[in-house]
Amino acid sequence: MTHGKQFFILILLTINLLACKNEQADTTADSKTEAKADPNLMSPEALKQVRDSLATNPTETIQIAAPASAKPISTMSKEQILLKDATQIPFPKVDDKSSMVVLFATPAAKSTESTALSTEGLIQSTRLTRILGHVGISVVWVEGNTGMQTALPTAKENKADLNLIDPKIADGEILRNIVHDFMGKKILVVASPPVLKAMMTELSGKAIEVPASYSPVLYYAKVKAIGDAEIMELSY
Repeated sequence: MTHGKQFFILILLTINLLACKNEQADTTADSKTEAKADPNLMSPEALKQVRDSLATNPTETIQIAAPASAKPISTMSKEQILLKDATQIPFPKVDDKSSMVVLFATPAAKSTESTALSTEGLIQSTRLTRILGHVGISVVWVEGNTGMQTALPTAKENKADLNLIDPKIADGEILRNIVHDFMGKKILVVASPPVLKAMMTELSGKAIEVPASYSPVLYYAKVKAIGDAEIMELSY
């Protein structure tokens, strides 16, 4: 091979080597740029740990105050609700078909851009699950996507069926079916304030006021029949 050809090949190899180094440098720079653009990106596992921590320590989150009329819950079990003032509210026995318990809650806060829960809403949903996770709920009724996302963790913890509510017939056909089919059991309903107000008013036979948006309130209804229910306002 002549010296001219050797020199030409050497130049080509040098150019290719420099091009490869530049490409690697550009890729590294792009990677650093992406990381710099979103420095708070966390894995799903890390995000779950943060949510659990915030749910365990609610003082670290932006809290929405419950109405002063709501009595704070300390713990709930399959047998009873224990309030922070040491009051005990026993649940009816499972085999007692003379009454049932319906727990009502509003959906957690949703994102401003969609029906998905916001970060705060996820924390609120987690708090609801922590208080209701071991109560022995048989069936959960929800209105809409936000209600479903709020109640789904609670339903899973209780191994409860999940049903959708049609708000147009919530205080009519659906309510009659619930009372007829689930005597002796515990039911959770997560729905918008207007639907909760209509259902509880129908159950108790008197007007029940519900905050216009999310509030950390559980309405405890001991139901013997439609029009014959005792309702208590509790906070969690």
